[in-house]
Amino acid sequence: MKTKAFKYLRLALMAVLLVNLTSCEVEIRDFYDRDDIGSSYYNRSSELCSRTWVSFYWDANGNRCRQEWDFYMDRTGVDYLRVEYPNGVVETFEHNFRWNWENYAQTSIRMYYAANDISYFDNVYLGGNRLSGYLDGRNNYVEFEGVR
Repeated sequence: MKTKAFKYLRLALMAVLLVNLTSCEVEIRDFYDRDDIGSSYYNRSSELCSRTWVSFYWDANGNRCRQEWDFYMDRTGVDYLRVEYPNGVVETFEHNFRWNWENYAQTSIRMYYAANDISYFDNVYLGGNRLSGYLDGRNNYVEFEGVR
């Protein structure tokens, strides 16, 4: 009698445990992309999204460039690039992207332009109307100034 009772009790406990384990949903991929994990996280995201970030530079071919980044709280953004060639021709490019914080410390941003076109902005410094870091590798330090 006792062995049958323990057998059924053990089966019932296993069924309850199995149901509880399958109901757990852990989304590690989205963890850093939530604004409700702390006030500092939300404040950092809202600071990033509070203005247009602008950078002026000369590219490897000697063309003058103006790049603008706009980040939005719905995790979308726009990358605008204006290239002035030495012969006077001007081209503009506009690319939409989705973004999220890549780590809990909010020092890395992942920007999805397309399926196989992802950029990483690492060692992010955000403060004093300045956004800076390394874009797609250690050899490409960039600095943006905020324009409201």
